Amino acid sequence: MTPFAKLFTALVFMLLPFMAKAQTTNYQVHSLFVVNIAKYSTWPTASQEFQITVFGKSKIFDELVKQTAGKHINGLPIKVTQTDNITEVGAPRIIYLADGKSSSLDDIMKVTEGKSILLIAEREGLFKKGAGFSFVILDNNTLRYDINGGEIEKRQIKVSKNLTSLANTVM
Repeated sequence: MTPFAKLFTALVFMLLPFMAKAQTTNYQVHSLFVVNIAKYSTWPTASQEFQITVFGKSKIFDELVKQTAGKHINGLPIKVTQTDNITEVGAPRIIYLADGKSSSLDDIMKVTEGKSILLIAEREGLFKKGAGFSFVILDNNTLRYDINGGEIEKRQIKVSKNLTSLANTVM
């Protein structure tokens, strides 16, 4: 096991008591996963900043702002934005699709088609419909993620094998 995999696994087990409650979403943990997915992925295009856009209203926005304040991902300063309007999505590196906007997945996929934008869905199962990652809460109430490798590859994003090896499901 690589040092990253050991660290990530240790982090997951340290956070198990806080990971997820049956009917509650722990956005602090979700945002930690989003930041780590970003850190261990690479994009083909250069940019001035690493933008993460939250599509829809979600408490993860506040958590991402807190966790990323003054930090960098792959040498780029992090900018977190939020929008409810598909025309204002812009060209971020990551779009986090809030649960309440899950029905907009097809529209977001059309708007971002051919672009190296990673779609991460809060709602379980959306990786089967085109999101690169979607979160899933396991029977033991731990938070994990599923990956759509084909969609990520089509968008020319490379995800660390360590992230893939820690996934619940890879399609």
